[in-house]
Amino acid sequence: MVLLPRQQLRLALWFALTGALSFWLPDVVIHIAYGNSFDSPQVRVITFLLPATFLCAYVAAHKFAARRNFSWLGAAMLLGVWLTGGLFTALAATTANGGFAGPDGFWGGVLFALLGALPPATFIMATYDGSLFALLAITVGVPMFFAISLSGLPLPFRRFPK
Repeated sequence: MVLLPRQQLRLALWFALTGALSFWLPDVVIHIAYGNSFDSPQVRVITFLLPATFLCAYVAAHKFAARRNFSWLGAAMLLGVWLTGGLFTALAATTANGGFAGPDGFWGGVLFALLGALPPATFIMATYDGSLFALLAITVGVPMFFAISLSGLPLPFRRFPK
């Protein structure tokens, strides 16, 4: 099946949204659940939970992408995570009187969210959010997984044609 450029773009946007939601939504839920009592135990949970949910979404989306001959799944999902980082960290910060509930009000949160579309800002915001190690794990892990799968190494999860 050959996809037209418009179909490729639509799939890329859907996979970017899938990556963003699978990574950032558990973070926002944990911040909502703990609010001002967010501390290091929650950071440890986030560090393992966010890459795990991203990996589950990647595995589920991989089957869908393979049927549609979409080969840039990991890149699209990572792009979604990095471009929406500011929005989701602003939402998470709102639970602790920051973000949209900060001293600058709604427009301060909007500015915070828009700045997060820049990768260095997402990196900095993830540091304050507590999700930095999770973000680094998927940012380094996805390309490494892709490179290993292309290397031809006999991995247990890899199926070779007969």
